[in-house]
Amino acid sequence: SIYWLTCQHVSRAVDLNSVKKAVTQSLWSVCAECLKERTPFEGEPSGDVLICLRCGFQGCNQSEAQHSTKHQLAQHPESHCISISLSSWKAWCLECNEELSTHCNKKVLAQTLDFLQKHSVKAASATSSKVIRLREEPEDSADALRGRGPAISTLIPVKGINNLGNTCFFNAVMQNLSQTHLLNELIAEVKEKGHKLKICPSPETNLGPLTITLPSPEPLTSAMFLFLHSMKEAGKGPVSPKVVFNQLCHKAPRFKGYQQQDSQELLHYLLDSMRMEETKRIKAGILKAFNNPTEKTADEETKRQVKAYGKEGVKMNFVDRIFVGELTNTIMCEECAHISTVKEAFIDISLPIIEERVRQKGERTVRSRLFEFAGWMQWSPTVMRCCPPHSLTSIGTSRSQEFSRQAGAVEQLVSTVSRMGLSHTSGERIPAGVCCEEQGDTARQPQGAFQALSHSYMPCSKECSVQSCLHQFTSVELLMGNNKLLCENCTERRQKQLKRSTADKRAEKVYTSARKQMLISALPPVVILHLKRFHQAGMNLRKVNRHVDFPLILDLAPFCSASCKNMVAGEHVLYILYGIVEHSGSMRGGHYAAYVRIRAPQRRPEQRRNMSGPKECSTAMPGQWVYVSDTSVQVVPESRVLSAQAYLLFYEELL
Repeated sequence: SIYWLTCQHVSRAVDLNSVKKAVTQSLWSVCAECLKERTPFEGEPSGDVLICLRCGFQGCNQSEAQHSTKHQLAQHPESHCISISLSSWKAWCLECNEELSTHCNKKVLAQTLDFLQKHSVKAASATSSKVIRLREEPEDSADALRGRGPAISTLIPVKGINNLGNTCFFNAVMQNLSQTHLLNELIAEVKEKGHKLKICPSPETNLGPLTITLPSPEPLTSAMFLFLHSMKEAGKGPVSPKVVFNQLCHKAPRFKGYQQQDSQELLHYLLDSMRMEETKRIKAGILKAFNNPTEKTADEETKRQVKAYGKEGVKMNFVDRIFVGELTNTIMCEECAHISTVKEAFIDISLPIIEERVRQKGERTVRSRLFEFAGWMQWSPTVMRCCPPHSLTSIGTSRSQEFSRQAGAVEQLVSTVSRMGLSHTSGERIPAGVCCEEQGDTARQPQGAFQALSHSYMPCSKECSVQSCLHQFTSVELLMGNNKLLCENCTERRQKQLKRSTADKRAEKVYTSARKQMLISALPPVVILHLKRFHQAGMNLRKVNRHVDFPLILDLAPFCSASCKNMVAGEHVLYILYGIVEHSGSMRGGHYAAYVRIRAPQRRPEQRRNMSGPKECSTAMPGQWVYVSDTSVQVVPESRVLSAQAYLLFYEELL
């Protein structure tokens, strides 16, 4: 055939630069459309993959979908008729219906084939592990930013994780946790029996510091340490997560059976289970310091001291120190200006994604329907009401008691002390139906009740970003109509008025219009943001596929209360992105993968850097982004990361 010698379409259907750009920003030898639809479940290959030489699109050829052919037949401004098989390296022109020889056609065809074959070798060599060479900044960060000072090269291994069977939801989370430097540091400190922990109770207790000795770590925490260590040690991957996964299944049987699960739920169960194990160790250490008293042998002073040390001690577990922050919901009555606050600890903040759709008549907005966030004791992506209609109740319900059973005398005394407050988490627990009144100046000055740490963030029209979601989450809401507040203060005042006028009648409960706002009142070193892509639609669950923009450096100051702990009003509160859990596909069939930023641990200075804004410090944290899908490890550009369909975002404090 004449087309074996030359093809008239090569000059118009081959673009080497476009192919190079597309290949570096996509998964190698994976059909792009199958990945979106998640046709191949859990890494199943999509058959022979052809790559379009005009745009670099990778599509399947042997499956029923025939995405490569559909791409070539689709309407394009230019010709997309030539493709190359990534398994046989044969070039084919759809228009000519002939195989093409790279030797008898224009030079660009041979150049493109050569590039693809070299890229294939690179991709194959990095499928299960990769070593990233980082150029670490000098000790003087000011000199580093000016390009001075000797550079230090650091080699950091990145390993894939074996899929045990539908466990991509677990692997994606574990990749992010393995790159959480503070977790690696703190879990290594407490991994051994006999670790010393110094507890300093609050001054009002009139008690001095107490140094306790911790017993051996519990099984899940031990397995977690060994897993994190295996991810960092020299040697090729992938790493098997079987031991740590099995230990988690003992704590949370719902993960047995290797069914598809939710990464956010997995994260909550995993961290809370380790938290309860460490809390148990700390409680046992406190009791041992008091010679293991029982409820009968402990006098009132001993109980008081155990309670005081326990209240501070249980907050010193490594999970609380890394991940747990605090939200404050402020409600102000429009009638009497009485202000009440409800505080709740969180492990991540769950942000609804605003969809571009017309709201039906009578349908309330997301804000008026709920304040959705993942409180510390929230165990699933279900709705939790912070201030439901006609009442003010606490946020969250506690299921942590499932993990806190202990044996013998220890259990007996711990359960007694728990009732006195030993099971306290960061942030006071508020009984249902009771609000906590703020005692500071804010409560006495209504104009300062809803004051943030810095000026409010103002999103652009139709913006869909992490900042716009946080703005929606923290904006002031007016409670009126069916959402009016049951004001205890107004009810009490009405009752006093009636008592003066008649002795028989009791005042009805008074419902008033009110304003409420949720703000961050304490920030942990690591902030996890959960984008609510799955939600209830009638009787079905559906996924929101809208892209949400997220910054590499996030300023949280506009979303923090003016009284946020350890923060100064007017300054930026900067967090830098280091990890993403991405969900691709649909509710029926999806896949979780991770993007992680490989970087050297931050040096922890005595004080924060005085940064004037996110743009100014964008070069302060070097690193290399890596995409990890189970055992597949690929270095990717920043542009690829920013286009990810993020589900969980991991930010660490910028020091």
